Amino acid sequence: MSSTHANTEQYQNFFNIDLRYQHGTNNNQTGKARRRLTMIIIGRFGHTSPMIIRWLYGISQPQALVLLNKLAKEGLLEYTQTHRSPDDRLYVLTRAGALYVEEITGVPIYFRSTEQVSQRVNLSTVFHDLIVQFVILKGMHEMYFVNGQSFNGWNAFITDSEFRRIARKEDIRSVDGIVRELDNTLCAIEFEHSFKTPENRKSILLRYSEALQAGYYHKIQLFSQKMEILKDAKRINDNAIRYLAEHTRPKSQQTWLSDQQAQQLQSALIYRSKFCDELTTRFYR
Repeated sequence: MSSTHANTEQYQNFFNIDLRYQHGTNNNQTGKARRRLTMIIIGRFGHTSPMIIRWLYGISQPQALVLLNKLAKEGLLEYTQTHRSPDDRLYVLTRAGALYVEEITGVPIYFRSTEQVSQRVNLSTVFHDLIVQFVILKGMHEMYFVNGQSFNGWNAFITDSEFRRIARKEDIRSVDGIVRELDNTLCAIEFEHSFKTPENRKSILLRYSEALQAGYYHKIQLFSQKMEILKDAKRINDNAIRYLAEHTRPKSQQTWLSDQQAQQLQSALIYRSKFCDELTTRFYR
């Protein structure tokens, strides 16, 4: 068995976790379902905000705060205030919360023991991470047919931190997450919040190609809050792939990408404009 195959088999541990929200037939069942799913989400993503919970369950902001604060009173969560969250709050697990999530999911939950709650998360990436969390959970819970394009959602996912623990960092570029489509296709998820230089994209594309060849995933779906960023990414990526297929590596007669690798990479890149407007509304206004 190859190392990569062995690594991707570890995806199944996370794919087996039920992450779909099932609204109960009564308040008791609904409360239990929300409690369980909220804890799993925070355990797997490392944190969440009231805005995510409000959207996911279709409840008001005060109701989301009641749910999260109740879990905090039980000793399962703690929160920190930060302007980097859209609603200025971020909830993370306590040690007891991490043990609870491990018990109900069967997978180890990383817990960073620090006195300051804010030190348990990377505050510099919180805004980006919450957007990725929203995109992944939205894809898990909704199906669409928009502008002639179908988006059937996903039935399982792996977070960026889970992926980093599975894939050796020197072998593969870290991505914002891995999702499994209904036909078992594995897709890397990447959120593009700003423009990148051509040289930067060439480096990223080469790492994507390595991951595709190794079988870590089959497609790369790029999301953004701006259509202009996705269009720019596609334009630069197209030019960069052409360059990498035509030019040789230093002190080598081989091109950076073979024709087959270039074709594989080109067809694997998908630019998802579906969420642009909603991401702008929820996170940038």
